[in-house]
Amino acid sequence: MSRRRDLMPEEARLWHKVARTVRPYQGKSASEPASQPEPSVPVAKPAPELPHLAVKRQKAARQMLQGDAKKVAPAARHSSAPVPDASGHKRVRRGKLEIDGNIDLHGYRQAEAQTVLAGFLARIRAQGGRCVLVVTGKGRPIDPGEDYITPQPGVIRRRLPEWLSASTIREHVAGFATAHPRHGGTGAYYVLLKARQPGP
Repeated sequence: MSRRRDLMPEEARLWHKVARTVRPYQGKSASEPASQPEPSVPVAKPAPELPHLAVKRQKAARQMLQGDAKKVAPAARHSSAPVPDASGHKRVRRGKLEIDGNIDLHGYRQAEAQTVLAGFLARIRAQGGRCVLVVTGKGRPIDPGEDYITPQPGVIRRRLPEWLSASTIREHVAGFATAHPRHGGTGAYYVLLKARQPGP
């Protein structure tokens, strides 16, 4: 093998001139492996639901909703305890009920009025009465000069349905309705009593 000779001065100047114009290669080195694309994972599509299974699913959902609705208890409210039969309704509209007793609650305070009413209804029922007239009044402005007054206009009239539904009174009551105008109209009530219980 022959020894490499040295460059002549003219050749050396030419080589340095060419070397200054050369730029390094910016690509990846041959030793660096090319990146491989990540394999895509296929997404499994859900199998179509069979018609009979879809029907069963819908039926089960309806039954669940219906079951939840049955669990919801209705809101408590005072019963209006209407007159129980059609003939009674007609007699109320015409004001032709046979009244076995009446009580006027004017002038009573609320607690007193409820107590007096309970005793009155129990007594009339024990005597065999079936219908009474309870006068409440339509209410009036408060008069500070009186010894006893209704706490607010019409409070007894408004609270009477609540009292008739109370445990101490409802055992005697079969129904009630606003009185006919000839018996006081909206300022009075018909109260129908249950039949008298037979004695021992």
